[in-house]
Amino acid sequence: MFLVGISALSLWLACAGATVEATSGSGGSPGGGGGTAGSGGGDGGAGGGIIVLNPDPSGMGSAFDAGSVEAPPDLKGYQCDEAGTCTLCQPVRILSIGQPAKYGANSGTTDNTDAFQAFMNSNTKGTATMEMLETFTHITDLDLSNYDVIILQALYSNAYDPNGLWTYTNADAAALYDWVNNKGGAIIAMSGYFSDNAIEIQPLNQLVAAFGITYDGDNTFTSSDCPNPPSLCYCAYGSIPFDNWTTAVPDITKNLKKVGVFMGRSIKCSGSDCQVVGKNTVDTSAQSNIVGVAKVVGKGRIFAWGDEWVTYTSQWGLTPDPQYDDAVKYSQCVGYTPMTSYTVPQFWYNVFRWVAQTSCLTIVVPPTAGSVPQIIY
Repeated sequence: MFLVGISALSLWLACAGATVEATSGSGGSPGGGGGTAGSGGGDGGAGGGIIVLNPDPSGMGSAFDAGSVEAPPDLKGYQCDEAGTCTLCQPVRILSIGQPAKYGANSGTTDNTDAFQAFMNSNTKGTATMEMLETFTHITDLDLSNYDVIILQALYSNAYDPNGLWTYTNADAAALYDWVNNKGGAIIAMSGYFSDNAIEIQPLNQLVAAFGITYDGDNTFTSSDCPNPPSLCYCAYGSIPFDNWTTAVPDITKNLKKVGVFMGRSIKCSGSDCQVVGKNTVDTSAQSNIVGVAKVVGKGRIFAWGDEWVTYTSQWGLTPDPQYDDAVKYSQCVGYTPMTSYTVPQFWYNVFRWVAQTSCLTIVVPPTAGSVPQIIY
């Protein structure tokens, strides 16, 4: 074990920012630090041990360039605090329950049912893993200790058949609440997949109502919310640009510009610990304009978002669409396409890091000419 050089390590942390390239730790539930060096974490602890690092055995703290944005080899895979204590990172383990985004490959290509999952598994440099559970399973039948984040989206078997809705029991809701409140688990909930049919909120509310959060059956955003004149929603492949963020939870809204929304369901949240992160400015009523809320529940956290377009990678601004990203032919679309105005990868980076209570997650987005700057988070 190396001695600590606090001044140099602190200076490097200040310059380099978040940890890059996390590696896998062993064991442990979601949350904070692990046990002794090399052991599995306990309840609420990431796998791997807490160790002290310094590339310079003399302890003088001059062994590496503090201005470098690349971590020294000895710090690879660790998140470090200001005192020089470093904890081996564990990849964020994500389980998405429900139907995945079916329109998300890219604008103009065939539908892709695992676009969101593919992005999280291929663009996070090993700092996250995402599984999909597309068939109904009771929460009580899941081993929640295998996951850090549960995503709830489109909880049905058939989008056009009310009989296809999944039904959860009070025992399911209690198991999910216990996992968050007592074990430090995290939930991300989304709605809006049924477009004009609000029955989709029923199974979602069966699970999130225990947290003091419910979805309404209204449409939060309609075509009348498109930028005018003229109506420019087509520039973003059908979505409405949204950027009315609050400052209630700055870790979630940091560096965010616009994301796409359409239809969606408004959210109600009870309790003084509810933090509203986004509102629709068209409907200014007390509750029905809420687009997103964040809430700390015991040891864990929940984030509820009233729309689903942030799961479609056509909205992520990663690939230009020749129909609308041609600044000469479609000059009216400049500033309205996902490529030129949306920061959906930043949205997911912020949300996952906040709910999972981790600084290890990295999302890498290859630079593309003309896009909003979103290269490495």
